[in-house]
Amino acid sequence: MNFIHLDGLTLRYELRGGGARTLVLLHELGGSLESFDALMPELPDDLRVLRYDLRGAGLSEKPRAPFGFADHVGDLDRLLRALGTDGPVDIAGVAAGAALAVSFALAHPQRVSALALCAPALSVDAGRVQYLAARSALCMRAGMRAVAADTLDRSYPPVLRTDRNAYLAYLGRFLGNDPVGYAHNNLAFAEVDLRERLAEVRQRCLLLAGAHDLLRPQAQVEALARLIPGAAFATVDTAGHLMQVQAPTELAGRLTAFLARPATQPIPRAS
Repeated sequence: MNFIHLDGLTLRYELRGGGARTLVLLHELGGSLESFDALMPELPDDLRVLRYDLRGAGLSEKPRAPFGFADHVGDLDRLLRALGTDGPVDIAGVAAGAALAVSFALAHPQRVSALALCAPALSVDAGRVQYLAARSALCMRAGMRAVAADTLDRSYPPVLRTDRNAYLAYLGRFLGNDPVGYAHNNLAFAEVDLRERLAEVRQRCLLLAGAHDLLRPQAQVEALARLIPGAAFATVDTAGHLMQVQAPTELAGRLTAFLARPATQPIPRAS
């Protein structure tokens, strides 16, 4: 793992592999680059993979002042430039990470070649905004354990906890979040509503739903896929909301097949 010191912000990242194509992995709210630990060995060796902790998460810097979603877009831009990655990249984002992937692609369309959106959280309705605000206030007041059960019961439901060690490792990382950083990220995500701009997405795009996802059900994800020109939709049968943790082998297979497809080849709409 490495740290990069940008202007006014330090981010932790890992850059692995030396292939011609770069895949950027963007984690979920409450996650970190370790969210992709089980996925990494399943990806092709000739793929250059960048993963990092978003500001406020993992071991990246945790500003005390609130920040917005546009700050995350700017962070990714600065990180890629600092690492000398100016050409088009592929991006796979999970949940709120998918919103960042789309936002970056809309802001810098020439710098993104393909998008894989896993359990994409691309909008927040009014009730969810209130929930995020209440969750942010609670975790700042009482710590991460106060919100853990409510959060993980839906993102990592009991039916998927057959690998007890994997679940406990994820729970431990979740509880280790900085409550202020986590709250700021929740509030930043509450700003997001990309539905009206999805028709502008011109990159090759794959949307994946977890069969056991209680936060972003399959029908909801498939409806989003219909708003993106040429987008494909598929279901990861053994996953919930956190498919990179719960079904890394199946997810890697989906990603690898999608990224290997020539850009000019039509994208089938799978189920």
